Amino acid sequence: MTQRKARAKSPSKVGQGAAPQKAPKKNYFSTLMETPEGRELRRQWSTKKRKNPGRPKGVPDGFRRDQIEPIRADAKKEAKQLVSIMKEKFNIEDQYSIEALETAVEVMRVPGETRERLAAARLVLDFTKQKPVAKSEVSIGKAEEFLSSLLEDDEQEAPAG
Repeated sequence: MTQRKARAKSPSKVGQGAAPQKAPKKNYFSTLMETPEGRELRRQWSTKKRKNPGRPKGVPDGFRRDQIEPIRADAKKEAKQLVSIMKEKFNIEDQYSIEALETAVEVMRVPGETRERLAAARLVLDFTKQKPVAKSEVSIGKAEEFLSSLLEDDEQEAPAG
């Protein structure tokens, strides 16, 4: 029995001939990182300050700065009004406590991260409500209902008083 001859294979056509677009692509940054000069250039690009680095700090997702500023101004006014009602109702004397409450109510009323709003709601409820015996879930809805009820109570008392 004689051995069979291996079949003839055509030479690779990648990167040569009629289809140079099939040549393996070289990533610019990987070739740049091969030399010390290239690494230094890449480091400079990475640390260079951006002209327009993205959304400004403190602006929630989906808003522009000029859109959120009037919302914040309204929330600040409402927070001052609510905290003045709370100050009378719950006998809060400390200036720092009042300032913290104003900020917390303002954070609750401005659209933004849910985690921040929940933390603010928890802070407001800790200041104003006694903790229940049974553990219950604190939510923005309950805290906002509480604040709205304070406003309604104050509006009802104001015409009478």
